[in-house]
Amino acid sequence: MTIDVCGATNWDKDVDKRKAAYIFLEATKHYEQDNVGSYYSLLNRAYELDTTDTSVGFEKGMMDMILNQNDSVEFFKAHALSRRHFDSHPEDYYSSIKYGMITDKIGWRDESVRVWRVLDSIFTENVDITLRYADALSASIDSAEIAKAVATYNRIEVAEGKDAGITSRKIRAYSAIKDTANIVRELTLLLESSPNNSDFNVFAGEIYNYLGDDEKALEYLNKACTLDPSNGKAFFERANFYKEIGDSVAYDQAVFNVLKHDELDLEAKLQLLTGYIRALYSDSTQQTRIEELLMVLQEQHPHQYKIHELYGAYLATIKDFPRAAEQLSYALDIDPSSEQVWSQLIALSANTDNRKLKVDAIERALHYFPQSPMLIYQSGLIYSVIEEPEKAMECFYKALPLSDYNHELKSDILCSMADSYYKNAMSDSAFVYYGKAIEVNPDNMLALNNYAYYLSEKGIDLDRAERMSARTVVAEPENVNSLDTYAWIFFKKKNYDMARKYIETALKYSEKPSAELNHHAGDIYFMSGDPQKALEYWKEALKLEPENELLKKKVKHKTYFYE
Repeated sequence: MTIDVCGATNWDKDVDKRKAAYIFLEATKHYEQDNVGSYYSLLNRAYELDTTDTSVGFEKGMMDMILNQNDSVEFFKAHALSRRHFDSHPEDYYSSIKYGMITDKIGWRDESVRVWRVLDSIFTENVDITLRYADALSASIDSAEIAKAVATYNRIEVAEGKDAGITSRKIRAYSAIKDTANIVRELTLLLESSPNNSDFNVFAGEIYNYLGDDEKALEYLNKACTLDPSNGKAFFERANFYKEIGDSVAYDQAVFNVLKHDELDLEAKLQLLTGYIRALYSDSTQQTRIEELLMVLQEQHPHQYKIHELYGAYLATIKDFPRAAEQLSYALDIDPSSEQVWSQLIALSANTDNRKLKVDAIERALHYFPQSPMLIYQSGLIYSVIEEPEKAMECFYKALPLSDYNHELKSDILCSMADSYYKNAMSDSAFVYYGKAIEVNPDNMLALNNYAYYLSEKGIDLDRAERMSARTVVAEPENVNSLDTYAWIFFKKKNYDMARKYIETALKYSEKPSAELNHHAGDIYFMSGDPQKALEYWKEALKLEPENELLKKKVKHKTYFYE
């Protein structure tokens, strides 16, 4: 008896092909059910059984490209696998489109041109494919390729009619080779096709602005506004034009006119007003005008969340924290779903003297987000500020286990717990928690600084304190608190030259008077042999802290006292 080896082999191959087809079908079902892991496993198994099926190979290649974006060797293999199917079956519309789009995405222009050219020859009536082919050609800086791109765009215009979008693409292509004459020609043809089209005139204004012809840009923008007074985009672009050329008077008036424009959508108005605020917020003479514009928007759209949010952001920028909190509160009354905005409201309330506002902010926030570690932590900070240490610590302990996924937040919570312990004369516990905060996040500069400072205050482990403080100074060389701590550690170590060097740097960067900084400066100057300078700083400190008995003694006796 003999065995037909070739026949058996062919039979096995046919069986594997049928198995592969079945497994591929099952893989597709898993994909439709969003079971991506199962899909990929089945896909690989189908490909192992039949490497000749280009459809299976295509899908495997697409998945492998996603999974191997950082491995160029594997990525190229995956791309080649997908390309194989395209070359074999370019008429497979959906696969070919996917292949073309991913080739565009990775920036292989020559391959993109080839793919879209082939598809354009097959799907001759598909404008989207023709457009993609033209776009791929126009990505060149070669004049011959640009000419092909323009010819392809023209083919679309013959079928679809003149369109600002196609003209824009042609202009962009000509811009790549700095062909100003053809840019103007295309623009002229567009305007001639419909001279009273307000949108075309807006487009002309934008292009002439791009070309640096301010006179023509304004001419067409003005014409667009006249042709269609309801065209909000025309008024919007004209306002931006005035801003770009630095005509602040015209810009100011144009912004006001745009905001009163009923036809312009709210998003465009907010975009324009945001730019206006950014340009002028630092000019105190413009604050009344900015608020007037914000009030106009509020009157037009009384229940719009984003207007109150923008108003609040502006008020916070000019440090009007109570009114900023009020505006954010209005926004949250309309839509309380943003945890981030609740966090902003709590932060704003912390900068006010209004105790009720602070408590209301945290209570309302926790009503909507009772398990938010950030909001619970912020609540603890508020309770610390209003001198309710037990409630503060309760919040910190509650937030701690909820923050396991966020090491930076967890470290901040531990640091705040340490601060609270130290404030309540529990320095041993404080030092334990500072250590934990730094262990969780070695780059927590506040924990490093506070730990170092309080060690120096206690006069213990000064070498460790110096190392920690040095890290904060290197990381933030203009941070006054870090510099003050570093100087104070050197003072405690009786290295008065270094102490003086760093306290002088701290004083240089200090933007507002500080009793503690001046007090330290006085002590350091005294020990450095300059009692007159020391007395000046002690007096400055006493002005800021008139009830400080130690300072009173130093000023009265003009000498240093330990306590």
